[in-house]
Amino acid sequence: MELGVVVLILLGVIIILAVSKFFGKTIKLVVHIMLFVIVVLIILTVIVYKDMTEIKQSFNTRNNTFLLYENNQLYTAVTLKPLVSTNLNLESFLYFTKYEMDGMRESMNKKNYQAILESQAHNYKVFIIKPIILNKPYKLDLGVELDQNDLLNIIMSNDSFKALAEKTNDTYGLSVGDVQRGLVDLYGSREKLKGYLLAGLLANYFQSQQPGELVQGIKEKSMIVYPESISFKVIKYMPWMD
Repeated sequence: MELGVVVLILLGVIIILAVSKFFGKTIKLVVHIMLFVIVVLIILTVIVYKDMTEIKQSFNTRNNTFLLYENNQLYTAVTLKPLVSTNLNLESFLYFTKYEMDGMRESMNKKNYQAILESQAHNYKVFIIKPIILNKPYKLDLGVELDQNDLLNIIMSNDSFKALAEKTNDTYGLSVGDVQRGLVDLYGSREKLKGYLLAGLLANYFQSQQPGELVQGIKEKSMIVYPESISFKVIKYMPWMD
């Protein structure tokens, strides 16, 4: 909601309030209650937009950590560093070791989001996202062209190296085992491989994001933002917030 629209609505409220003194007691009471509700909703809307604006601005100045999590399963995580360009790449993110991922997994199981928030210097928010958030058209060339569904399946696999090897071995004319060993040599750990793939999907998400998409994700509970301000609690009750 633009500031000008808010001002116009408030001006209308003031005018109606002034005119209402000529109404009967019952009608005046109803009008006052309706105006009170309108003012409260306007205030909540302004607070929500203020929070959304602060989040968007934080991407330019602060670290923000993203965890891919669903059904009590933490698949992977990365931290988005302060943006220096609108073109995101692998260098735009920080990646986690197995030890760090195990710590975050334990924190998630205990719902100790504060520990995750404090795990990175200058962290502003923790975004806990479901895979569906990243299900946007995307192609990545890893010797063979993989789409977003392929990448999510690899990330969510119990053996990501094997899952990726099975999709690429024919291209290289090697066995799954040989490609798998080559991937281990290249990436070093499953955590790093998954982190790279998540970084690519996140970069695509941000660069193809539509207006209101962040709010919609919060409303649909496919994204949780921590720390959670009052605005995040009321978004789902505000149908016009898209």
